[in-house]
Formats: sequence, structure tokens, C-alpha cells
Amino acid sequence: MSLPQRRWRLARWARGMLMVLPCCSAVLAAETGTADGERERIDGERSSVEARYVQARAACQGRFLLTPCLDGARSDRRVALDRLQRRQLEIDDIVRRERVAQRLQALQERSPGPALPSLLRAGPALPDAAPAASASARHRVVLPAPADASVALAAAQRKQADFLQRQRQAQAHRDAVQQRNADQDAQRPPAASLPVPLPSR
Repeated sequence: MSLPQRRWRLARWARGMLMVLPCCSAVLAAETGTADGERERIDGERSSVEARYVQARAACQGRFLLTPCLDGARSDRRVALDRLQRRQLEIDDIVRRERVAQRLQALQERSPGPALPSLLRAGPALPDAAPAASASARHRVVLPAPADASVALAAAQRKQADFLQRQRQAQAHRDAVQQRNADQDAQRPPAASLPVPLPSR
């Protein structure tokens, strides 16, 4: 398999993963409640992490090797806070996507025109306390329309062709500079030799 084919397959896989991740985030948020409830839960966990950190620091004060104990407590705190921060960003992303979808739908309803692409219209739904009948709608995976995939493929091929063209131009420039330097070196007279040292007495 050639390098462009590998890159194309990797780009295709990455696009697929980017399509699925928001839906997975929506599913995870749906299991724990609404976005506001999830934010409150994260704030509660954050305060409990800070309380555990204060307790761990106090426990380290009586130890002989204070620095490694404090480093361990800081490390545990950082790992927990990073996990909570990632979760907070996922929730914010879900809320943002839902707002964008609502705005696009409102614009579509106001102006009768060509339909918006399916990727812009359909986004992961914000979990709410809706009845169980709408649970399947929240967990629905939105796949791109074939036209969207062909447009993305054409754009990727154009980018790759542009990249290869720039690489060829850069190589031609390097070759021209090397040839010019070689010509200039050939036209220069040879350097004068060093003076012969005088015999020592």
C-alpha cells in the first residue's frame, strides 16, 4: 500500500471518529442527566478533590520525606482535575453544538431555500429529562450524506495535490540555488596559499 493510500485511509478513519465522538459524548451525558446537573456534579467532585488534596497535604506534614509525599498528592489532584476538566469541555461542546443546531433550524424555518447539509442540521442532542420514547432519538448516530463524503474526499485530494506541487517547487528551488552556488564557486579564482613560515633560529 502506497503512502498516499495510507494517508487517505487514516484521514477517512479520523473523519469517522470525529463523527462518532460527539454522539458518544451525548450518550455519556444522557446517562448522568442534563448539562446543568452534570456541571453541578462536576463542581461537587472538584470541591471533594480539593478537600482530599488538603487532607493529603496535612498527612504529609508529619512525614520525614515531605517532598515526595507532596508531589504524589499534587499528582493525584492534577489527574483528577484534568479528568473533570475534560468532562466539562465535553459538556460545553454538546451544549454549543445543540445551540448551533437550534439556530440553524430556526434560520431554515425562516428562509425557504435549499436544505442545509445534513451535517449542519443534525448534531448530537442535549440530554434532557424527556420520556423514554425519545431515548432512541438521542442515541441516533448521524452519518454524512454521500455527497458530503465525496466533497470531503475531493477537498482532501486537492490538498494533497497542492502539497505535492509545493514540494516539487521547493525541490526545484533548492536545485537552482545549488547550481547557482556551484557556478559562482567555479568563477572565483582559487584562494591564495598561506605564507610559508620562516625557519626558526
